[in-house]
Amino acid sequence: MSFGTVKSKYLLLIAGVVWSLAGIMVMKTGFLLIPLSKNLSLIIFGALVVFLVFYLQIFSKLVYKHEYRIRMYDQERLLFWLFFDLKSYLFVIVMMGGGILIRKLELVPHWFIAFFYSGLGVALFACGIRFVVRFFRYEGGFKVICRLDKRIKRENHEK
Repeated sequence: MSFGTVKSKYLLLIAGVVWSLAGIMVMKTGFLLIPLSKNLSLIIFGALVVFLVFYLQIFSKLVYKHEYRIRMYDQERLLFWLFFDLKSYLFVIVMMGGGILIRKLELVPHWFIAFFYSGLGVALFACGIRFVVRFFRYEGGFKVICRLDKRIKRENHEK
């Protein structure tokens, strides 16, 4: 056992904790700006739309792709930072940098940050919970992720 390695299934738990904490931080940013907004119902509707788009179309697919990648590693123990691949780390850096830049330079109004960050944060948090659930169901194998199998087969067939 070398320093910084964990059993491969624990990468799912690490990913879940990281995504959940990121979701909480993003939600907090959005939620704090909601009281400054004039039309609460539009903010809630906008946050719901952002949540649905990011949760269903982006983050859920990433949860499956990362779980599949983690399950495909041959080694039993892996470096703990391998819960993400390089492409995902670069994506996170760009998204965080862009978000900080947008807020610091005040490129968008507060009401936009209120609904967008609220919906995005809830989607991140929800997918963090999905990673944790996947960790606890890891021993069940691929049968607990049949949607992943179907999606991968479909994507491989399209290539």
